[in-house]
Amino acid sequence: MGKSVLVLEGGAMRSLYTSGVLDVFMNNNIDIDCTVGVSAGALVGSNYVSNQKGRTANININYCKDSKYIGVGAIKNNKGLIGFDYLFGEIAKDNPFDEKEFFSTKKRFVTGVTNCITGKTEYFDKDLKNTYKLLQASSSMPLVSKIVEINGKPYLDGAIDCNVPIDWALDQGYEKIVVVLTRNKEYRKQPLSNKMKKMYNLVYKKYPNLLKTMYDRPNKYNETYDEIEKLERENRIFVFRPKNNVDISRLERDQDKLRDLYEEGIDEAEKQLENLKKYLNEVS
Repeated sequence: MGKSVLVLEGGAMRSLYTSGVLDVFMNNNIDIDCTVGVSAGALVGSNYVSNQKGRTANININYCKDSKYIGVGAIKNNKGLIGFDYLFGEIAKDNPFDEKEFFSTKKRFVTGVTNCITGKTEYFDKDLKNTYKLLQASSSMPLVSKIVEINGKPYLDGAIDCNVPIDWALDQGYEKIVVVLTRNKEYRKQPLSNKMKKMYNLVYKKYPNLLKTMYDRPNKYNETYDEIEKLERENRIFVFRPKNNVDISRLERDQDKLRDLYEEGIDEAEKQLENLKKYLNEVS
């Protein structure tokens, strides 16, 4: 096992920040041994592992107004607001994913998904049979996406149970941990509203453990952000995050906003590049 790991938060279209950071990594040959991501973090991370600079940004910025990707067309074809069949089909034909590089590289790639029965995160390494299904499941947000079945088990968004898989990275024993967040340092989640709880109850009443995890998500999310700040102060991890509040919805369709966030990720990574190299090369 390598010594370094890249930990990627989700956040749907907020992941344009992450794609900017990782494009700078690729421009400067920053090779992390393992990448672990949940939700949109997994999608962005797959393009880092396949070494395809600009692919995430090109797709999300250029197709965000296409209803077959996000909107009515996606509902018609995918029974959800995100058109995964379109993303992995027609969009991928115009923006090919380098499967050869992705599967042949020695870089490890791990996707986190939430098991609807247990309500807990499960982590899977890349494999030829299920990688696309895992990416879809990990990015399938509650209420707006359908449940994805893999090997007979129902899965949803990897960020439901674990918004940032920092504990997984620590448990795996990685010495150097680079974290990319999609929220600013001050951000914390508010408790779920009664309206949202009722909606979750209506849709996921078959999965009581999943509901319990959903109810507890704000607390767990905030605890994770607190833990990340502590580890950062101790110089045990290196963190990239937006400086200010990210005024972008999960399914944002404003191309200018998305482009600006992408550029922010690029700018921050370039500013921190030498510090990152120093951190990665330090002897623990």
